[in-house]
Amino acid sequence: MWIAAWIACQPERAPPPEGADPDAPCGPAFQPTDLADAVAGHRLDLVDHQPAWAEPRDLPVHLWYPTDATTGAPVSYLGFFDDPASLGDAPFADPGCRSPLAVYSHGDQAWAGNGTDLLRQLVRSGFIAAGPDHVGNTLADNVDPRPVGFDRTRVADIQAVIDHLADLPADHPLHGHVDTERVLVLGHSYGGQTAWLFSGPTFDAATIDAACAEHPDGCSDAERAAFDAPIDDPRVRGVIALDGAAGTDVVAASGWATRHTPVLYLSQASTGAADAYARAAGDGVTWVQITGACHESFTSTPLACDLPKEEGLSIVADWTTAWTGHALFGLNDAAAVLSGETLIDPRTIVTP
Repeated sequence: MWIAAWIACQPERAPPPEGADPDAPCGPAFQPTDLADAVAGHRLDLVDHQPAWAEPRDLPVHLWYPTDATTGAPVSYLGFFDDPASLGDAPFADPGCRSPLAVYSHGDQAWAGNGTDLLRQLVRSGFIAAGPDHVGNTLADNVDPRPVGFDRTRVADIQAVIDHLADLPADHPLHGHVDTERVLVLGHSYGGQTAWLFSGPTFDAATIDAACAEHPDGCSDAERAAFDAPIDDPRVRGVIALDGAAGTDVVAASGWATRHTPVLYLSQASTGAADAYARAAGDGVTWVQITGACHESFTSTPLACDLPKEEGLSIVADWTTAWTGHALFGLNDAAAVLSGETLIDPRTIVTP
């Protein structure tokens, strides 16, 4: 594919040079997509936080990072999803600079490791990646009905992860290596909606008031107030929604006027995806439909689609790499791709 040639021209990550400034931000070091070769170190942190409108939350946070190790203990998510390409507690390979951060939000009743193929590819491209298990909405502990404020709680989970990585203790292996002022937020399905909210749309008061009135537990004053202002986190430089609705339940059509952060919307070619794009279309939103994809083409879940699993993930990873280089690093090499003039893959339909 054309994009593989473009990415291959980017500089590879080299060992930290003597006298390197560890406080300097890393530049792009993008690699061609190679899912089979995208190995990363992995560790699990626990992050305690309490949104003003919710009970205290003890989040398991998965971290993926560069390592020179080639073998190690495979990671298991929720105790039964094995990931042999993520090496548990592998040593960190220091790039000699601070790596930008990618934070992943999983879908409804899923888990952070459901995005591992894409997250390991981002690590291979120069990022440190993280993903919380959204407690109360994983495959293992889903609460039904969800509290009305849970859309905001998910956002708070992502912000708690960023805060955690910005203030790591000196003995943490990633201390001083994460650039938390250059953050990419990405998510799948319900996590895609979480990602969309980081672009800054205004919440729909009437919809939220109705939801509070209809919910068996109602809403506390703090829970309702959580929706009074759009999300405005300057650390987040770009958003990628993977087949995720554009805030259908909590953002009115007029609410997208306050959007301020660039968005890449990767989706199936479907009517529902078109409706989501129509709600949020405007400057700074790039929509890429993948023909033959299904809802799980964007995750590591091994479900069959018309599009072979590895091919679908490779298209998603290539687009993520090209768009992120532009949004977070200011590279213009992929301008023809982002405009739709040059296609990464003939199975994509680009609406810039």
